[in-house]
Order: sequence, then structure tokens, then C-alpha cells
Amino acid sequence: MDEIDDAILRELQKDGRMSMAELGSMLGIAPSTVFKRIEKLKNAGILERFTIVINQKCFEHTLVAFLNVRVHPEGKPEVEEFMRGLPSILELYEVLEPGDFFVKVRVQNISELKRNVLVPLSGLPGVRDIQTIISVRKVKEQT
Repeated sequence: MDEIDDAILRELQKDGRMSMAELGSMLGIAPSTVFKRIEKLKNAGILERFTIVINQKCFEHTLVAFLNVRVHPEGKPEVEEFMRGLPSILELYEVLEPGDFFVKVRVQNISELKRNVLVPLSGLPGVRDIQTIISVRKVKEQT
């Protein structure tokens, strides 16, 4: 990676739909060079995917919650597999203290959080404790 690769990554983080020509013009390189460098970044595993970010303000009744999940060591694989399969779980991290997993969840309301996530998750034998943090607003997100 060099300064041009860094610049390409920075610009794509701001706008992943930017054209090769536009990006090349900004960086002073040919669009074909931009394309080759992006392919190199993808093949190296540095760029995993291109995605969109949805403005959640357009969905009035959307609730974002964070869960700190503590599990018994022997139940960890089963709990992880279960959480991987829940569509309302957006992000799942294995962490060190105070829990074992830190989870970002998006649902319509608290009832849905309880019904579709908390009750089924707490029913797994490997789950020791779930602490729920309800987000009141997003202050910053950098993708």
C-alpha cells in the first residue's frame, strides 16, 4: 500500500459510488490505474465489499440496541452460531470483558427486541447474562 492506495480508500469511504474517472481526476491518475488498484485492494482482502448506508431517520420507529452477552465457555459456539442467524443482529463482536460478545441490534421497538432477540437468546443454555443498552441517537458513524 502506498499514498495513492490510501487516498483511494479514503475517497471510497466517503462515496463508494464514485466513478473511476472522477476518482482518477481527483488523484491525478488514469481511471484504468484506479480500476487496477481497486482490484488489487480487493484481491488482497483490504476491500471486502461495497455497501450502502441507510439513513435511519427515514424510519421513525427504529430502535438500535447494544447487547453485552456473557456465556458459559462450553456454550460459546452454540450462542455465536445462534446470533449469526438472527437477521436483526447487524454486528457481532467477540470481546474481552465485561462480557463475551458485544452485539448491535436493530429492531422496530422494544417489544420486537424482547420477542425476537432477548427471549430466544436468553433461553439458550450457554447464556449466563445479557445487558441491554438502548441507543437514543447516533452521534457519529464512520464507515
